[in-house]
This record gives sequence, C-alpha cells and structure tokens, in this order.
Amino acid sequence: MAGKKFKWIGIDFGTTNSAAISFLDEGNSIGRYEHGDDQGTPFPSIVGINKTTGEVITGRDAKNRRMELSENYEFFTSIKTIIDKDEYYDVAGKKWTPVALATEILKGLKEEILRKNVDAESVVMAVPVGFSPLKKRKLREAAQNAGISIETFISEPTAALVSNYAKMRMFRNVAVFDWGGGTLDVAILHIEDGRVEEVTTSGMNLAGDNIDRKIAEQMHIKYCLSKNVSKSFDQVDAKSKDRLIVKSEAAKIDLSEGEEVARIMVPNYDGAGVFMESIEYEFFDQLVEPEVNEAIHCINVAIEKAHLNKANIDAVLCVGGSSRLKPFREKVTEIFGEEKVIYPEKVMWNIAEGAAIVSMSNTAGGYGMNQDIGLILSNGTFYPLLKKGQRIPCKEKRINFASVTDEESIRFLVTDAEDPTKRTFEEPIVIERKGQGFMSEQFEVSCFVDPDLLLRFRVRSTLFMKQYLYMWTYNKLNIYYQIEGGAIGTE
Repeated sequence: MAGKKFKWIGIDFGTTNSAAISFLDEGNSIGRYEHGDDQGTPFPSIVGINKTTGEVITGRDAKNRRMELSENYEFFTSIKTIIDKDEYYDVAGKKWTPVALATEILKGLKEEILRKNVDAESVVMAVPVGFSPLKKRKLREAAQNAGISIETFISEPTAALVSNYAKMRMFRNVAVFDWGGGTLDVAILHIEDGRVEEVTTSGMNLAGDNIDRKIAEQMHIKYCLSKNVSKSFDQVDAKSKDRLIVKSEAAKIDLSEGEEVARIMVPNYDGAGVFMESIEYEFFDQLVEPEVNEAIHCINVAIEKAHLNKANIDAVLCVGGSSRLKPFREKVTEIFGEEKVIYPEKVMWNIAEGAAIVSMSNTAGGYGMNQDIGLILSNGTFYPLLKKGQRIPCKEKRINFASVTDEESIRFLVTDAEDPTKRTFEEPIVIERKGQGFMSEQFEVSCFVDPDLLLRFRVRSTLFMKQYLYMWTYNKLNIYYQIEGGAIGTE
C-alpha cells in the first residue's frame, strides 16, 4: 500500500458495534477498506476488565468469551449511552470512567485499522441525532486518548444516506429511519444539486436493547409461572439475566426472519436448572406493538416538522438492526408502499462509509449551514448573522447593537426564519439590570459554529468586555454535505 497521498476515514461508534471505513488514494484509483474485527464484521462495543490483574479485552474477543470469563472479568456494554455520566467503576484497583471505557473500544478499533497499514489520525465520527455537546466533548476526549483526532461529527441517519447516495440521487425528499441498539433517529433529508441537505430530525431513546430486555422479562414471567416460582427479573443473578437477554435477542432475530416460533434455552438459569421456553410470532408481534407505534410516530413527527406529508416522501431508507423487525417492516410498508421502503445492502458498514465519504468530500465541496441563523429585531424583521450556505466550522461573527431604552431588561430572539411558521427553533434571550436600565449602551452579539457543529452564541456589553452577559449553545443545526458537483457554500 505504498505511495498513498490521501486517506479519508469514517467511524461509526455504535452502542452495540463499532465500525470504520477508509478510502485511500492509491494513485490511479481510490481503495475502500472495511475495519472491524478479524471475522470481517463490525467491532463489538464491549470491554472486559480482569477483576484482579486489570487486563483489558475488547471487541470480538470480549464478546465471544463473555460467558467463559464472567467470573473473573467485569464486562461493560452500551458505553456510548453513558459516556457523559460523571461516574466511575472500581475494577482491579483502578477507577474506570465511561470515557476510559470508550477509549479502550477506540484503541481496539484503531488497532484493526492499523492492521491494514492505515493511520487513523483524523476521522469523521458519526453520532446519533441530538448527541449532546457534553457527549461530543467526551467522545472527542476518548478518541484523543486513543490517538484519534475527530475532524468533525455527522448525524448517523445523514451518514446512512450519504453512503447510499449513488443509488438514491434521483430522489428529492428522503426519510432516513435509523433504529439501532440504543437509539431511534429519523432525519428528513433533501437531495439537490449534488448536496445532501438536512431538513429536520426527530429521535428517541428507545431501541433494540429495550426490546431484548422486554422479551427477556416476559420469558422470565412465563418460566416462573411454569415452575411455580415468585422472583422478579431484577432478583435473578447477573449472569443468568445477561444470558437470557442475549438469547432473547437471538429469538427476536429469528422471528423477524420468518420463524413462527423461537425457542430460548439457558443452562443453569439462576442456579435452578435449565430454562427452556418458546415465544410465538403472534405474541411477539403484540409485545413490540407499542415500540413499533412509537417508531412510526417518530417518522410522522419528523415529516410534519419538515412541512411535508407522506406523499412528498420519495423514499424511506431503513438502517439499523431494529428496523428489520418484521412487525415494523409490515407497518412501514403498509403506510408508504413497498416501492418506497429501502433496505440497503451491507447495512452494518453504511454509517461508517457515509462518514468517510464526508471526510473525502470536504476536500472539494465540504459542508455548511442549511439554514439561516439570526435575530428578530424590535421591528419584527429578521437580521441574519450566519446565512444558509455558510461553510462550517466558521470564524466568530460580531455585530454591535445600541440600546435606546431605560427599561431594566433587553431582549433578543435567536431563530432561523422571519416567518414563525417556518422556524425550527426559537431562543429568547433576556438580560436584566435592575435599577439601572440600558440607555445608550452598546452590546456585542457574536456567534460561530465550532468543529463539533455546535452553534455558539454570546452577548456582552461594550462597557464590560471581559464579561459575557449571556452564552448559549445550540446542538441541532441543519447541515448540508456537498457530495458531488454543484455550488459550494461561502467561506
């Protein structure tokens, strides 16, 4: 692999599995490489720590040996969902924070990347819709500890569409439904002039992990009734609970792939012998009906926020393991029509690939604002601070305003449109100074978008330039990604 001039890498740091895709400039062509585990599948997002020695195992090794090593190792999963928590776990005399655990996963993934002689110094990282600023900061910290620099972030549903862009460029309005192990994200995206534009998003913390546990709890109740035992699922020993949840996930997959009955067997369940129960598809369908209905509601909310209806949605791109639930597939097909519902191939790599494509596209068209950001002035007009098409990240823009009131408070309204019916957000800002007022005082309003795609808005008085009177961060900007040709946003 000698002679490469450029490399572009995308990482999907997932709740259940993580994956990386790299594109390498090989002179006459661009090489595409998948980086996961030694089985050619994504890298399991699991960390095992020896309770005595502190030895760490991650990925496929940790997942395959979890049952075998459960007595001597502490195992951690779904780390992405807790990465912002201010807590630690005491194992082998060391305090392990969620950031430290995430670092181990990213170290393991980086080792897999390095096996193909690719350096993962700089990457685009895919995260769920609405991933909080704190979570982004903690994930960036974990990546840095693993020797990885995050160039920028991209939402997971947008990355999914970008990876399938070549097959979907004929569409205009696409709903991306990303239902994984930890979150459900929906994005309404618009394709025009070689751009993928984010219009609006919706999401919730309800996904595959919740369904797996729900099935396990129902199977536990069925087992207790058959054995005349009265014990809550929470009272079952940790190893048995874990095994039953894993088996329940497998049953969910079997039922979603056409099986009418799935059987669940756990040896030595809670020290009371073999657990042997079955779940029929009809019961499974009814059991997950509330989750499926909430998922459909999430799609409808996003479409409504985009000021569209289902007739204006050209395609529904479904990614994530939970989107393959048979009850969901049946319902979404019934609503939108079979011809509009698309399940891409190699879905396990889609999000990482989309992130890598964005890294590559930044060399040419890049990415920028897909909405205006500005202030509603006292006369009701909209004054833009950052305009649609602005390349990001961008430098801080400063505007001075003079106050002509002796009232004890001044007010700003930060939003993205003059027409209230077209606004996606409103942030009222009130600054008070009791007993003094603001007559003939000037204020500096400034804003910029940082590499985490966060809008940072600040207000300070010219009389007290060292002190900010108000600081606000907005985490749900709509971004465009220039994939091919077309106009390029302003600098």
